[in-house]
Amino acid sequence: MGKKTALSWTVGLLSLATPAFAQLDRCLDAHGGLTKWRSFGGVEYDLDWKTAATERKDHQLFNLQTRSGLITGQGYTVGKEGNTVWVKPGLNALGGTPARFYMGTPFYFFGMPFVFADPGAKQDSLGKKKFQGHEYDAIKISFAKGTGDTPEDYYVAYIDPATAHLKMVFYIVTYPALRKNRPVSQLRPHAIVFDEWQTVDGLLVPKVARFYEWSGNDITGKALGRLEFADVHFTKEPPNDSKFSRPPDAVIAPL
Repeated sequence: MGKKTALSWTVGLLSLATPAFAQLDRCLDAHGGLTKWRSFGGVEYDLDWKTAATERKDHQLFNLQTRSGLITGQGYTVGKEGNTVWVKPGLNALGGTPARFYMGTPFYFFGMPFVFADPGAKQDSLGKKKFQGHEYDAIKISFAKGTGDTPEDYYVAYIDPATAHLKMVFYIVTYPALRKNRPVSQLRPHAIVFDEWQTVDGLLVPKVARFYEWSGNDITGKALGRLEFADVHFTKEPPNDSKFSRPPDAVIAPL
C-alpha cells in the first residue's frame, strides 16, 4: 500500500500510452480527471475505520506530491517524512497494526482510482468481468520492481461501463509483517466495495467503502470492515514540511 515513490511524474507518464491506461483514463475522467488530482498539493480528512474487533477514528493529512503524511488519533500519532515513518508513543500504539502499513493504507484506498496512475504502476486490461450479476471493465494494476514498500501487491479494479465509476477492487497484501514469508499464491485476496462517493473540489472521492474476503469471483461473507471519509479538504499548496517532521520522542517504524 502507499505506492507513491520518488520517481518523477515524467517517468510515470511513459505508461499512459497503453490500451489499458486508456481504459483507466475514462474512469479517471469520470472521477474528476488526473490533471485535477495532480493539481492539488495536499488533502486532509477524518477517517472512521470499523472492524468487528475495533474502531479507529483519526485525522489524516497528506502532501499529495511527496506523500508525506500525518495521522493524529486518540492516543497515537503516525507521521511520514520522506521515506521515514515514525510513531508515538511507541511501536504498539496502533494495537498490533504496523504503523508503516497504516500510514499508507487508508490513504491509498481514498486515492483510488487516481493512485492507479502513480509512477511505477502498470495497467493491464482484463476485458470484461462479472460481479454480482453486472458486467464491468476490469483492469489489473501491478508495480515495477522497487515501487513502494510492497511491489508484489496487485489490484484488480472493476469499473462500471455505463458511468465509468470505480465499483470494486480486489487485491492481495504483501506487506512483510502481514505476509509472514508466505508465497503470493498462498495469500488470501480481499475486496473493497465502494458504496458511496462524494464530490469535493471537483473530484469524486470515496465516502463509504466496505471490505470483504474475495473468492476469486465474488465477495464472500459479511463485511470485514468499513471505511468512512468525512470532512475532506483539498489544498492547492502542499502542507508545510514541518508538519511531518519526527518529534524527538517518536519511534521510527520498521518495515
